[in-house]
Amino acid sequence: MAPRKPENERKVNSFRPFGKIASHVDPMVLWTFLGLFLISVILLAFQLDGREDCTTTDIVLSNKQHSTGKAYTVGEVITFNAENSGKKRTSFTWEFGDSSARQTGAQVYHSFSKPGSYMITLSSGKCSWNKEVIIVMGAAATPINAGPDIFPVIDGPGEVFAGRPVTFTNKTPGARSWTWRLLQDNASAHNGSSVTYTFSTPGERTLSLIVNGDTAHMVMKNITVFPARAKQVETQLPDPGFPPPPPPVEEKPKEPEKPRVPAVSDDEFLYMLTQVTSKQKSAGDFSKFLCDNLSARVLLNDKDTDNFTHFCSRIYGKKKFKIEKVNLVKDANGCVKEIRIMYDRKKVLGIF
Repeated sequence: MAPRKPENERKVNSFRPFGKIASHVDPMVLWTFLGLFLISVILLAFQLDGREDCTTTDIVLSNKQHSTGKAYTVGEVITFNAENSGKKRTSFTWEFGDSSARQTGAQVYHSFSKPGSYMITLSSGKCSWNKEVIIVMGAAATPINAGPDIFPVIDGPGEVFAGRPVTFTNKTPGARSWTWRLLQDNASAHNGSSVTYTFSTPGERTLSLIVNGDTAHMVMKNITVFPARAKQVETQLPDPGFPPPPPPVEEKPKEPEKPRVPAVSDDEFLYMLTQVTSKQKSAGDFSKFLCDNLSARVLLNDKDTDNFTHFCSRIYGKKKFKIEKVNLVKDANGCVKEIRIMYDRKKVLGIF
């Protein structure tokens, strides 16, 4: 049997710090709490290390060309530069506060069409900068004895079709350098006295040109791009090996058939003339035989002549007029052209 320890020694050995807490809390809970604490410390360190320094960048405007004081004039082209003296930044976005489209790049150009106060906003990453620009009305002041204010000219069409290359040129006297740029996102600059673009989609484009680095005389040209025209594909038929058929001959329209003239014999015509003497017929009843030519020639006894209408009026109702013989002269269509009449002169002496 082991010897019994003194009472003081038993009290010292039985003392354990946090003994009561440890007896009531699971050790896994304590380890979890410690792990979360370490993760929070690490995240805080990363945030402090990744914080950007926004004090090394500023908005710098070009020297005022035509204005005095702090104001620019309406229509004046202003050069905006993102001056970065600290961390190297490559992506910048500009907003001009006049409802115009955003522009990107470390250096951009813009002009305002209305007077007023505009807040320029430059953004890059998590940083943003602001600068106020005041635009006033008024023409550019021309210094005394200054030469003419000449702006370069962009030669090229103002309306083009998508998918077709188009060339723009500049022939400014004394020009040594040219900078062409489309005013749109991610547009690159081109050098040379001419530039060629092929627009893939329709819409409105704006082309800018700076000659000899003179941003004060930058010019812009508006270009309207229409949808591409559909190409006409010519279908070529294979050679059949024999000459093509002759072109069809146009048929002449057939002339309307003339109405047929009713046939009439000499005796029938004589009988109808006797009916004129008895007032049963008149000259109009003979129209269908004369083809409406009531002025047909009448030859009496191979000597006297008259027209048919007048002849009928002379014998109308004259029963004593005795016709002995009638001979009709007709044309190819059967129309009576001449009537030869033989009558008894003795019996009608008082009539003719």
